[in-house]
Amino acid sequence: MTFPESLSLILDIALIILGLLTYYRRPKLGGLFSRGLQILLIGMIILGFTHMIETGLFIIFQFDEEWNEVIHRVLVVLSFGLVLWGLNRMQHALDS
Repeated sequence: MTFPESLSLILDIALIILGLLTYYRRPKLGGLFSRGLQILLIGMIILGFTHMIETGLFIIFQFDEEWNEVIHRVLVVLSFGLVLWGLNRMQHALDS
């Protein structure tokens, strides 16, 4: 494994750890707002795993670069969808 590949892997692991720590340390308010925050943070954790998956597909399985990028973008879209859903639920909780 080259230095840039190792560095990418280390940064991917850091993203996942930071996402999990953020989820663990979130304020536990209860209700729709808390559920929305939970969904948002799960989206962020998936975003961290998305980067790890991209690195793994490229380094370990030597996926074709174009397909690796497509898979990465599909997972990023899913992650941002969860973030948006979580924000929507939080907004709904604040409005009611």
